[in-house]
This record gives sequence, structure tokens and C-alpha cells, in this order.
Amino acid sequence: MKHVLINDPLLNGWEYGMLRSFEAAIVKETGATVLDIPPYVFAGKYQRHFQHGMNRGIYRKYFPKQELSIRADTAWYILMGPENYRLDLYKGWENNCKTKILYLYDTLPSQYPLIKRLFSNNNWDVLITSFNDAVDDLKKVTGRDWYCVEQAADEALFQPVPFQERIIHFSSYGRRYPLLHETLKEFCRDKNLYYDYTTHDAKHPVADAPELYKQYAWHLSHSLFTLSWPVELTNPSRAGHLRPITCRWFEAAAAGTIILGKAPDNPSFENLFYGRNVVEGDLLADKKSTLLALEKIWNERETLFNQSFEKRKQYAQNWTWSERVQRILSLI
Repeated sequence: MKHVLINDPLLNGWEYGMLRSFEAAIVKETGATVLDIPPYVFAGKYQRHFQHGMNRGIYRKYFPKQELSIRADTAWYILMGPENYRLDLYKGWENNCKTKILYLYDTLPSQYPLIKRLFSNNNWDVLITSFNDAVDDLKKVTGRDWYCVEQAADEALFQPVPFQERIIHFSSYGRRYPLLHETLKEFCRDKNLYYDYTTHDAKHPVADAPELYKQYAWHLSHSLFTLSWPVELTNPSRAGHLRPITCRWFEAAAAGTIILGKAPDNPSFENLFYGRNVVEGDLLADKKSTLLALEKIWNERETLFNQSFEKRKQYAQNWTWSERVQRILSLI
């Protein structure tokens, strides 16, 4: 059976490392050939003004379609969100593929109109979201069947290191709370601990996505504690009525790192992680209470680490992209 992975070489940045890891797992598990989407030649430099999600994006349907040939038993196309979709500018690609699989990491309520416009047709045989609580919505929006296959972690990158080698005491990557951030900086300064956190602008990467992701994985695997927060708390307008379970939970669990913060209010979370798997101390209270909570957590660090490490040894094989690929193959 011939598998083809449709790759968009234009996608690069901090957020695309996990996408490239998923693609690599597809190639590893299926022997897929990678097909790069060729440059779209008709719109030239004006193409960027007509991206999905922009007001002018609705006019893409008037662009001339460029020929693209794909011959495969199974074609895979992995996207962070519907805004990245580019095959609407090409024609003929769907004619010689027996089974076509589309996977979307993000399917949030604000994206439903675009998802309806792009995926209500029969171009894709298997439509997959990573958000379990979006499946019913997507079926209603598109009139098509949707499946959920959760996000995961790269088993090669997120390898745990022993307690003594966790040279990063606390870390925070991505979403965070400003007041807690400042309190944690003070706590670590007073105890001569190292707190590693995001200090760069995500819009201006100076390395490709796999390299950025590899460095992030090293930092997370060498963290004793990492802070993680659900989308519904840090960006409630974006989450809407959904409670997304994103990659950060699988990455930290696969690294055997102690997760501080709050788990998503999603019933599937405990099933996926075989328990709550998050230390939910009193971290968002007043400064005095937060410092006391951090002190208690720090004093229990070795016990908490051993719990995370043991759970990782038992269940890590269920948090990998390879496992997700096998589940998708079982759908077809």
C-alpha cells in the first residue's frame, strides 16, 4: 500500500515542531513518501493578503486552480488549523488517491465557519480533530463524520532524565499568569533556584521548526517542575465552550516532569493520563499563599518526581505519535 504525506514547506515556526513530529511518525510507521506542496504561481506576492481567516480569504475561490497530481492508496495531510489549508488552490490532487486523511490539531468554535466552508464537501474520506469535545459540533457544522485522535508527544525527543540531572528547577513555556510568574521568580531568586521561561517572540524564529522543538524538548525533559494551564483559563474567548487537551500535557507527561497548574476541565483528561497527573496547588491566590504553596511543593519535590517518573514508565507508550498513527490506520 502506497502512502503519501502531503507536506507544506511554508509552515515554520515555534508551533509547528509538534506537527513535524507527527509527520515523521507517519513516515516511520507507514513508509510514506513526502510530497511538498509546490509554490502557487498565480497570485504572486499578493497571495499573503488572501489567507484563510482574513477578510479577503473568501475571494480565494476565484483564484485559478493549479494542477497537482498525487498518486497514493492513502494520502495524509496534517494541519495545525484550517487556516493553514492550501489545497483549495490546487486541482486534480484528489483524483488518484483511494483514501484521503485530514487531521486538524485546532478545531475551536471561532474556526467553525472556515471548517464548514472547506470541509463540507467529499474531498476527504477521514476527517479527524484532536479535540474530543468538538466532534459532535463538527458533524453538525459540516454534515460529515468526524473522529477524535488526541494529540501526543515525540517519544524520541521527550526522554526523561534522572532526578539529579534536572538542572532546571521550574519552567514555564507558552501561556502563563503574570502575577504567578513574578512570584515564582522571587521564590527561585530567594532559594537560588533556576526558573526557565519563554523569553522570545514566537513570530521571528531563527531556526527551523524541528530544531526549535528539539531544544524545547531538552529543556522540558531537564525540568523538575513545569507550569501548564488550560486554554479555557488563559484564553477563554478562544476556547469557547470547549476544553482542549493540547500537546503540552502529553509532552510533560512523556518527559516525566512534574506538572504544576490546573488540568483542563475535560472528563477525558483523567482517562488519557491515568489520573489527574497535575499538582494543583494554591498558585493563583494572594502572594503570601502562593509562596507558601510553592514552599510546600518544593519540599515534596522528590516524592512528586518519583510519582511522575513511575507513571511515565507505565504509560508513556500510550502518549506517542506512533500510537496515534496506528489508531488512524485502524480507522481505514
